[in-house]
Amino acid sequence: MTDPVTRLHPDLPDPAPAGAPETPPGPDPDTAATMRAVSAEMAACGLSQAVTARGLGVSSTTLHRWLKGDYEGDVARVSAKARAWLETRSEARALTLTPAGLDTHAGLSLTEEVMAALAHAQATGDVVLIHGRSGAGKSWALKSYAAARAQVTVLTVTCGITSLHGLYGRIARGLGAGGRFVSALEAEDAILARLEGRHALLAIDEAQHLSARLIDALRGLRDLSGCGLALLGDETLRMTLGRCPQVTGRIGVRVGLGVPGEADVTTLLETVLGRTPSGAERRCAQAAVAAPGGMHALRRLMARAFMIARADERTAITPDDIAAAAAGMEA
Repeated sequence: MTDPVTRLHPDLPDPAPAGAPETPPGPDPDTAATMRAVSAEMAACGLSQAVTARGLGVSSTTLHRWLKGDYEGDVARVSAKARAWLETRSEARALTLTPAGLDTHAGLSLTEEVMAALAHAQATGDVVLIHGRSGAGKSWALKSYAAARAQVTVLTVTCGITSLHGLYGRIARGLGAGGRFVSALEAEDAILARLEGRHALLAIDEAQHLSARLIDALRGLRDLSGCGLALLGDETLRMTLGRCPQVTGRIGVRVGLGVPGEADVTTLLETVLGRTPSGAERRCAQAAVAAPGGMHALRRLMARAFMIARADERTAITPDDIAAAAAGMEA
């Protein structure tokens, strides 16, 4: 395997040219080369010493002194951590899926439908419900909307949010209102101060993880502040809302998303492939989105196809690559 130091930065100079005059004792050649490689990686990627130190698993002071060559601790240990960090970054760079364009925005009909509902909520201060199975495109559309609008706060919740204090703290941090409050009431006051009179939208993704009590608390924030409220989640969210009459009575728009249609799938393929997909490619993609995972499954299919092409030292995905990727997912 190629040395990660050489692989990331092959043009680094030798520790000392032949015939150079004697210098005071310093790091051994391997350690010196690793130091220079770390410095070069930091400069090339715009990494601070604090960020790099966290990546290595050492303190900023240790990294600073190690890079200067005057660290008095276990130099070999820090050097080993540095080489592991360089190796990890080298592999991540080689295996990245960024060139595949899998996350490139595509104008889909389902995206337009969701964005219209979100715009309604923000403009009118209404409550909207957007539901559908995993991979239906809810989060994708929400991300697109938030990127193009001001005063949109997106909160993706998890099963870990079980208390009012926890929910309000997370919302407050998302609004930039701080995150440590003595009580839920104190957090509520901070949230309302950030939402009132701003034509804001509070969008809660994965809302099915919240209890009926917490969803009703979100309704209270909306009622008091006048902001729009968007609840996005899978089909189980509707069951929870069945226990929240105060919320369901305020829902102005409901958007239910099913399996993406052929037109949207074709648009996604065209965006990633940069060409018109064949009939076989469209059938493979449609089968992927119809399976559990929906759009997530389609992304995995195209990621596998890209990796197959890259293994053959190609950047363009062919119909054979997609067929092979589909066969691999079925195995």
